[in-house]
Amino acid sequence: LQRLQTLVRTNTYDPATGKSTSLFTYMLRYLAEGYTTNLQDVLCIGVGVGIAPKELVRNGVKVDAIEINPDVIPLAEKFFDFDPSQVNLQIQDGRYFINRTEKKYDAILLDAFLGDSSPSHLMTREAFEQMKRTLRPDGVLVINSFGDLGAGKDFFVASLHKTLSSVFASVRVHGLVDGPGSGNIFFAASARPDLKLGAVNTSDVHPEVASEVRASLAQTLSINPKSGQILTDDFNPVEFHDSANREEHRRRLAFSIRRLQEQTGPR
Repeated sequence: LQRLQTLVRTNTYDPATGKSTSLFTYMLRYLAEGYTTNLQDVLCIGVGVGIAPKELVRNGVKVDAIEINPDVIPLAEKFFDFDPSQVNLQIQDGRYFINRTEKKYDAILLDAFLGDSSPSHLMTREAFEQMKRTLRPDGVLVINSFGDLGAGKDFFVASLHKTLSSVFASVRVHGLVDGPGSGNIFFAASARPDLKLGAVNTSDVHPEVASEVRASLAQTLSINPKSGQILTDDFNPVEFHDSANREEHRRRLAFSIRRLQEQTGPR
């Protein structure tokens, strides 16, 4: 039950339609589709409940999926209609995989979390250099992260932007500043200097989250260039600087689960 509750906290799902009602599920896929010209091969680092890989496969994309926690896969199958046989699933650490693979991808979707935060070893200059090596020349790295753009709270987001910019020619940032869905910050990075978001078909988005998705696609966010620093394997102080934001995020998650329990009743 605890593992299932963890999955529910990371995604929301409408079993009647088979669609996610979480902003990030759509943004990962739509940004990959919009920032690439020919999406055929995708690497997903972090499977979770498997909705993003599942939808990519449905659209004819070949997916390699890397997940560090084997326990989430049977739960994703049972409760979220994920079929691991449709992807090339490997149970291992994402950094270990990208350091060793020789395969090239059109997009990498980085959606790995340690509960409420991104694993630090996947968010350094060295890690991004390996991801760039793994992408085709016109490929794109798409990252789902939690962040805050407020003054004094933006160390992680600003550092991630600076670190990506030290490796990739183009970095774009999407997300919502206020209202439902705010807190998820999405990065798109590419070796292409002219990275522009193309037309994206959002007809399959769940109505409950449609306005958030379209607003997040329509706008790019500005990052304070005076905040943050380049993160490296040798020095990555994100846990210290971002601790208050992560505590607040945990609090919001706890209250959201309480509201969900109140709406659905005891199980």
